[in-house]
Amino acid sequence: MGLVRKQAPQEPVTAPPEQEPVAALIARLGDADPDQRREAALDLVGAPEAIPELLARVGAEPVPRVRDAILTTLAAHDTDVVAGGLAIHLASDEAGLRTAVAEALATMPLSVPDLVPSLMAAPDHDVRVMTAMVLADLAHPEAKTWLVRMIAEDPHPNVVTAAIDALLPAAGPEHAPVLEAAAARFPDDPFLSFTVRAALPRLTGPAL
Repeated sequence: MGLVRKQAPQEPVTAPPEQEPVAALIARLGDADPDQRREAALDLVGAPEAIPELLARVGAEPVPRVRDAILTTLAAHDTDVVAGGLAIHLASDEAGLRTAVAEALATMPLSVPDLVPSLMAAPDHDVRVMTAMVLADLAHPEAKTWLVRMIAEDPHPNVVTAAIDALLPAAGPEHAPVLEAAAARFPDDPFLSFTVRAALPRLTGPAL
């Protein structure tokens, strides 16, 4: 009599967990428990109907990890509505919010480029500083061109310095003249002058 192979017992088949309704997830954005709010924000990534609620929560959310989850979900949509709704926070008095929003916008290469001209022309120079931060990491072929324009044309030394810092990781010898011209435009700004002096040897080689 031949050997009979014993079959391993079959695992019971379980149905996948049901997705929580979008309305319930949106309601949990206002939960007292920040972990509940964070989880709800992340679970809303595939729900464009939640965008208005998520945008409304960005400036109101007091817990950074929850705000980061909201921004992650919003940035994944990468639409003009989301980009415009986030960009208003670049003028916030809260440094953490400004920085978090700039980092989120930098991951939105489809919708942010249309905003760049208006952000570069913003009357608030702090918004223009944050725009340079966005452009530093924005995966767009014009990002370097916009930074060079800020360096060459912006009237505020802090903006020019921020744009130089943003450009430097990708700068080459061809950018040395615009940096030198920027330092010459603001001879009384020691930080800008130091930034240019520190950068030039890497771009052009040490002076003889």
